[in-house]
Amino acid sequence: MEIADSKFIKNINRAVILEEIIKNEPVSRSDLAKITGLNKVTVSSQISDLLDEKLLIEKKSETSPGTSGGKKPILLFLNKKCAYSLGLELKKASVSSVLTNINGEIIHKETFPVKKTSPEFIADKIEEIFNYYTKNIKNSKYGIIGLAVGIHGKIDKNDIIIECNNLKWKNINLKKMLQKKFPDLSINIRNNNYFSVLAEKSFYDIPDAPFIYLNMSAGIGSGIVIDNNILLGVNGLSGEAGHISIELNGRKCYCGRKGCWETYACEGAFLKDLGELKKKNISYEKFLKISDNKEKDEDIISLLSDYENYIFSGLLSIINIFDPKLILIYNRILNVYPALVKNLKKKIYKHNKIETDIELSELREDSCCLGACVSNILEFLNINFLKLKK
Repeated sequence: MEIADSKFIKNINRAVILEEIIKNEPVSRSDLAKITGLNKVTVSSQISDLLDEKLLIEKKSETSPGTSGGKKPILLFLNKKCAYSLGLELKKASVSSVLTNINGEIIHKETFPVKKTSPEFIADKIEEIFNYYTKNIKNSKYGIIGLAVGIHGKIDKNDIIIECNNLKWKNINLKKMLQKKFPDLSINIRNNNYFSVLAEKSFYDIPDAPFIYLNMSAGIGSGIVIDNNILLGVNGLSGEAGHISIELNGRKCYCGRKGCWETYACEGAFLKDLGELKKKNISYEKFLKISDNKEKDEDIISLLSDYENYIFSGLLSIINIFDPKLILIYNRILNVYPALVKNLKKKIYKHNKIETDIELSELREDSCCLGACVSNILEFLNINFLKLKK
């Protein structure tokens, strides 16, 4: 029992030290002792192990004098090149990918088109993507330390993909398929919004107050953080915000119900409505060209007012349930027309008499893949915190 307790405490101390180095790097051993409250012997012992494992590097300070006016301190850094993390997001016709170093900094990102969507084909494609990145990594002690994949759909706590509408999957165990291909690799399969909110959580400094991430692109999904923890729900299925009903006998949703929020307020719904006015298909790229025109497009102007109201209806429900400090939104229509966000804030204040901070995600389309990378790093280092730099 004493041995187990000693090892447990040592692992806790290691995690505390690593997290503080990530937060404060570059940092000296003496400063780490002050920050963590651990004695200098414990800090030095842990740092020695981390240096032996090549997880840290040390450099003499070029400018800062020692705290006692003597020698310049030796500063500690996370060894960025010791390991890499691969995050993927499965979309309808492509696989988005991001490779980061162990500090969460993007090394490379690329989107790979896919011609088929069967689980077997996608698993083979993921293997191809992994090998593509592996060939380009050199002089790294650990190489790629994890593969995490974001899915647009429902995933239970056993990592079974219960439903993925854009790929037409039901009850698929993608993790098992990938584990056969990579038996020694850590593999993580999650809903895309879980990874997105993990990235945002690592990007924004909001330790305690509840905040909500909303992905309002093809549909509407959410990531919910309460007490600095991501809410999964009993079955791991929380976050289906797009299926809040805002119109009793409204538009038909793929889920079988009518009036779901995402049939009105996601990016895809706006483009579909615009296409019906124009009597032709409107892609996001075509929408941008129309928006860039110096003359105001009357169809877009007429739609924006309704679109703002549709977004407001669902937002108000979410705010009334969770009372969040911050709502982060990924929606490219709002990126083009940010004035709508100001209008939404005013409407919510007028209705609730409280201010709710609403911001557009700075991570945008990279959030899922970045969060996937973060999850790999947290598991590899056995820590609870990673700070993405702005």
